[in-house]
Amino acid sequence: MTSVKHRPRAALAVRLRTLAVLELGNVIWIGWVVFAAFDAPTSAANVSGYALTAVLLLTGSGYWSVKLRQLRAGLPRPPLIGLFRWPRFLCAAGLAAGAVVMGASLARRPEAGEVAPGLLLYVLALAEYVNYFHWQLMHDTAADWHRLLRTRRLRRSHLHDDLRAYREQIRKQCP
Repeated sequence: MTSVKHRPRAALAVRLRTLAVLELGNVIWIGWVVFAAFDAPTSAANVSGYALTAVLLLTGSGYWSVKLRQLRAGLPRPPLIGLFRWPRFLCAAGLAAGAVVMGASLARRPEAGEVAPGLLLYVLALAEYVNYFHWQLMHDTAADWHRLLRTRRLRRSHLHDDLRAYREQIRKQCP
């Protein structure tokens, strides 16, 4: 996503709303594809992989929603951005626990359907965690690609930048 400076406010508002809705919709869509369309069993690996992915997608949807509120209200920072510190740590802990579940599931030498969907979802959750809390992995606009090709490196994620600015603001307020 480009910065507010390079995109008209109305177009940016549409983009932010679309991102919020798509992430929310992906929670439902992925669950349906995995458990209904592909009829994956509700094994520990599959359920934990889906749960981790769903939580990270919901976090992303919430983040894009507060970014939209920031844009509409003309605020310097997203409202309630401090609340996103907790999902960062909880998701990291969840991913660590998910790794244990995946390892234990693989150790049992299960059939592929009992662990493969969950393992794929776990990798997706890990990518979403990095994409939201650390480095922008998703490059779905021309501006994103131009910046990536120009700089030849990933940029910090928008949520990472907002959380860093929030931490700096808190540090300045505390003597």
